[in-house]
Amino acid sequence: MNDGIIEKKVLIQASPEIVFEALTNAKDLVRWFCDRAASDPRVGGEFKATWRAGRSFRKGLAFYTQLDPARTVELTWEVEAGADSGAIGVHTLRYSIRPRKDGCEVTMCDAGNPPPDDEVYAALDHGWIGILRDFKEHCEARERAARKRLSRNAAP
Repeated sequence: MNDGIIEKKVLIQASPEIVFEALTNAKDLVRWFCDRAASDPRVGGEFKATWRAGRSFRKGLAFYTQLDPARTVELTWEVEAGADSGAIGVHTLRYSIRPRKDGCEVTMCDAGNPPPDDEVYAALDHGWIGILRDFKEHCEARERAARKRLSRNAAP
């Protein structure tokens, strides 16, 4: 049986600042994580997310518990419910950002109550692969756009 912890690492060719912004800014979050977002990125601030689930919506509420710009984002999810499911319970989602040559490495750790069985755990584990792929693509596109703006502004 699993312990309920899912940990993934992803290399992203973007600055730690862009990665941090993508993890905390509502406009960025709707580009890779959820359909609607409201974010108050300060310790104790709320992050509200809404996902479309067929014809209904699933809502999540988290609180930022640790923020270290360009290094760490940690949230405690206290409510995660939908029309057809009950609350999933409290779990912690932590992103650690480490600078690397030409970008950074992001470690995501989702820890909380263990899923009811290995099949649910495997589905959650696999789901994070797609989410982090979208996150990587979003951050790298933002980095390319920022570099393009800099090169245009630097041109004589």
